[in-house]
Amino acid sequence: MNQPTPDIVACPQCGAGNRVPAGRRGSGAARCGRCKAPLFVQPAGAGRIYTLRCSQCGVKNRVPADRLDASPACGKCRAVLDTSALFAPQPIEVTERDFERDVLKSPLPVLLFAWAPWCSTCVAVQPVVEQFAAEAKGRVRVGKLNVDAHPGLADRFSIMSVPFLFIFDRGELRERLPGTLQKHELMLKMAAYV
Repeated sequence: MNQPTPDIVACPQCGAGNRVPAGRRGSGAARCGRCKAPLFVQPAGAGRIYTLRCSQCGVKNRVPADRLDASPACGKCRAVLDTSALFAPQPIEVTERDFERDVLKSPLPVLLFAWAPWCSTCVAVQPVVEQFAAEAKGRVRVGKLNVDAHPGLADRFSIMSVPFLFIFDRGELRERLPGTLQKHELMLKMAAYV
């Protein structure tokens, strides 16, 4: 019985030749024998699993990255899941008009940063919130609420001072956090909702 001959693949890192069995060609598990670097580069996001809440029934759904373009449906109610939140630029500006759509019906947990342009602490904290938004993209939606421009929302949530952070999940306010937090503290707070 003839066995297929292994392919010789050059390591993209160190250039060493590696014998790769035909069954492992293209596998993310194939590594260089010399430097242990992956021999085959996986496309960005390959193998990643996203967790999205259904906007109809609120159930969490795990969706592989390669299925995002196929209009994934909720496993419970079969409603089509909103995948646009995964790729929307962050942080988003939250307004009174978009609050229900962007926060309450979000398929991702939401961290809402209430701020005012005259508040020097808010201006100093904005880079931390923006950095957290960039790193949490696809897992958490981050929104900014200008309380001066949207006093109705400030009244609705009794915002008496800024900065103020809110955590929403499943369309409900879960936590109110007055003041500021560091990026690692934000990650720890949001980990319970992801």
